[in-house]
Amino acid sequence: MDRLSEFTAALTTALRADLTGAAVVAAGIVVLFISGEVLRRAFQVETEYTRKLSHMGAGFIVVAFPWLIDHTLTVAVLALSFFVLLLGGKLTGLLESVHGVDRRTSGAYYYPLAVLGIFWMSQGEPLLYCPPIAVLAISDTGAAIVGKRMGRRKYQVMDGARSVEGSLTFFGLTFTIVLAALAIAGRPGWPEMLLVTLVVAIMATATEAISVRGADNLFIPYACFLILERALRMGLAELSGWFEGMLVSLALLVLTWGRNGLTEAASITVFIVGTLAWSLGGWSWALPLAALFGMFIAVIPKSDIRQTDMTEVFPATMGSMIVVLAYGHFEDPTLFVAYLATLATGGAIAMQGMAQGRGWPQLPMGLSGALAPTLPVILIDPTIPLRDIGIAGVAGVLAFSLLARTTFVGRRLLASLLAGALAWAAVA
Repeated sequence: MDRLSEFTAALTTALRADLTGAAVVAAGIVVLFISGEVLRRAFQVETEYTRKLSHMGAGFIVVAFPWLIDHTLTVAVLALSFFVLLLGGKLTGLLESVHGVDRRTSGAYYYPLAVLGIFWMSQGEPLLYCPPIAVLAISDTGAAIVGKRMGRRKYQVMDGARSVEGSLTFFGLTFTIVLAALAIAGRPGWPEMLLVTLVVAIMATATEAISVRGADNLFIPYACFLILERALRMGLAELSGWFEGMLVSLALLVLTWGRNGLTEAASITVFIVGTLAWSLGGWSWALPLAALFGMFIAVIPKSDIRQTDMTEVFPATMGSMIVVLAYGHFEDPTLFVAYLATLATGGAIAMQGMAQGRGWPQLPMGLSGALAPTLPVILIDPTIPLRDIGIAGVAGVLAFSLLARTTFVGRRLLASLLAGALAWAAVA
């Protein structure tokens, strides 16, 4: 009861202190939504354009949070309020200017959550908060408009599509926004400023390219924040890790081009995953990932190379990337064991699926998928607890087998994270 009283008191204090700023934001968002509805209903403007108007307009409003609002609790109240408003508009049909699109997307609901998350992680620091939100508002909108009007060179991303023209637009706008923000703040010095901008623009563009169903509203600002925060805090040493990771990942893809069978979206996914592993964890975190990738290529006969999309690559690596990101934030060395367990589980499940589709024996293929990412590490560091990783991996594969009988989305992610959690609990 005391904690509830303390929370209520803190919330009341925050809302009182931020009342004027919160009122300005709330009024601005409501006017924005009303304008969108008027444009759609009275002037028959296409929903894609009224949706982008709301997307960009909301970004221009909330980017001012560091100067209007001091407390994260106030941002949380605003984010929850607009989430409820968006959900109510969907259920009642009163916000067709936002929701009236045929494609499947949850981006509108992710938007307020992204704003809250970036404000909380940045603690309202303008240089860490404003560029990610501005990139989300401007670059994402610009890429969508250019892709819709002038996109000719298309590539498939799951059940959606992207264009090279749209991606280049996103890169150019992001580069401009981040460089301008760093120049205004005067941080860091030159040429670090240019290098930080380049890394942010490349990684944010790659992230946008493979984000579907509105997930870009979460992933784009997070990618921008992650790189900015670490680069500004750690300097050139951190930047060199990002460039090394990008170059190594790109070299791996180029050297195996024509042999790996990856689609454009799958290749971008491998690029992002490899870069994150190297930049946040170093070569020791990238090695097991590269070993798993190498094994996939080695076991497939040249006569049986098939197109591998991100629908296969992403689920096999997503759990591992969550652990890598956790390590990037908390720098807990015991997370490396959890990382190996997630990779072993993802590798085993992926290889079993490959064997099943080709009529190969599943047990040895699954075992090879589990061992591929762990053996190179054990050869270098024999103290790695192979037994704990093995037990956790078996538990993860069994969990996936049970979930495979259901319609649950994210079975492989949940199974790999379960394995990682078990392995981490054993050594933490």
